[in-house]
Amino acid sequence: MYKVIVVDDEPAALNYVCLVLEKKYPGFTLVGRAGNGLEALEQITKLQPDILITDVQMPKMNGIELVSKVKEHYPDILSLIVSGYSEFEYAKQALASGVCDYLLKPLAPSDIQQVLERLEKRLDRLYYEKRNEALQALCHGEDVTESQLRYFPAGNYYAFLCRRNGLPMRFSHKTSRELFPNPEEKIYIFGRDGLEGLHVIPESLLAVQNYSKLTKQLYNKSLQKKSYVTAITYSESFKLKDLNQVAKKLYHKLDETIVIGKNQLINEKTPGFNHQNDKSEKEALKEMEYVLRYQELEKILPKLEKLFEIWEKQNYSQLYIEARVTYFFQLIMHSRKTALEVTEIEFLIDDAFYSVSKMEEVKDSILGIVKMCIPTLEKENIDDKEKLFHSIQTYLNEHLEQEITLNGICQEFGLSQTTLSRMFRKYENTSFHNYLTKIRIHKAQTFMQKDSKIYIKDIAQRVGYYDQFYFSRLFRSMTGMSPKEYADKIREEKNT
Repeated sequence: MYKVIVVDDEPAALNYVCLVLEKKYPGFTLVGRAGNGLEALEQITKLQPDILITDVQMPKMNGIELVSKVKEHYPDILSLIVSGYSEFEYAKQALASGVCDYLLKPLAPSDIQQVLERLEKRLDRLYYEKRNEALQALCHGEDVTESQLRYFPAGNYYAFLCRRNGLPMRFSHKTSRELFPNPEEKIYIFGRDGLEGLHVIPESLLAVQNYSKLTKQLYNKSLQKKSYVTAITYSESFKLKDLNQVAKKLYHKLDETIVIGKNQLINEKTPGFNHQNDKSEKEALKEMEYVLRYQELEKILPKLEKLFEIWEKQNYSQLYIEARVTYFFQLIMHSRKTALEVTEIEFLIDDAFYSVSKMEEVKDSILGIVKMCIPTLEKENIDDKEKLFHSIQTYLNEHLEQEITLNGICQEFGLSQTTLSRMFRKYENTSFHNYLTKIRIHKAQTFMQKDSKIYIKDIAQRVGYYDQFYFSRLFRSMTGMSPKEYADKIREEKNT
């Protein structure tokens, strides 16, 4: 509920506006009333209202001066001037002072209603933007002020982190888009990219449904055939100001527990994997290091395949495997001149762990990178890579409504995942996943431009998304507006 302060030196006029607010508009809460500007300014400092409704002519500090002070110190408060003076000069001064609207006495309830409806829409948007800013800051470990936290409901919160497939990309931040909730959603969601959601759940929402049941529902909803999910619950409630610490714990637990291809629903106290006593892995690592150091090239691929088999069987975490793989490539680069630069290898490893849904795909991608580094091991013959890439782009655009994966495209065109990832880096300067998201959202825009009355759910399915809310979050992250807002904009443009 939005907070309102009313200021007027005439008791009858003051009581009238307050009565109308209390009786007619349950979405607004009257938190203060004052008889002059100075008194109102003191209350505003303490109460931090969303809307100021003030008369113009008052003792000590008039309404124009009050609005100017409020605009200077509290720029997000929306001000509404009410006056019996209809002279243009008053209206001009009020607008110059930062007032949002100007009404003349005597007021009818319908006059107040029309203005409040307009202000409510502005506040909805303001609250949404401020919550997103605070969420982003808190989840990145930055400090926020009490005034920023006021845009969230008071009380305690719970947290639930859900991630599809591998950890976020390390080297592709400029092409990754952070994900935020839709304005109408009561659970606040922040994702470092489109595959993640840190759900911040107000305790007040759990009156009917308990936290454990809700998180299981969210987890089950996120499960898909060609991907895997790691979900982590935070077992205790907390104040919103502590979200940065909670987020750090959840992200840390995610880092140490993601197992490629394995669905998991755990909590932040679940112990991480410990494979220090795995003798088979230690022996395989020694063998791998030996063939790399002594350039026994024909043994590199079989030894690496053996390691991946051990890692998969023993449920090694992604972070552990990624560290080992990076170490192996360092050994390769130190021992010989490679066909790939260091930065390109890092990009390809990043893609390999991010885009895949099972260990076999990671193994194939890493083996592909090794082959690229040492072309004598095996060479992939492609006559015209650019022409082939255009064929892949055409295929993607023609099959957007289907479930598309990196591995599926590789099988369709007879390519290794590494080669395909490299082609997207070369020709589009982005990853396969980000490119696919971009063209899906662009296609959705095209559908809305042709028919702005089409249901959002139908658009989502026609571009390959079967979760309408997830589609809406992605759409907003790419375009800056929700699908509904975009469709409304198209209709307005066509009607003008």
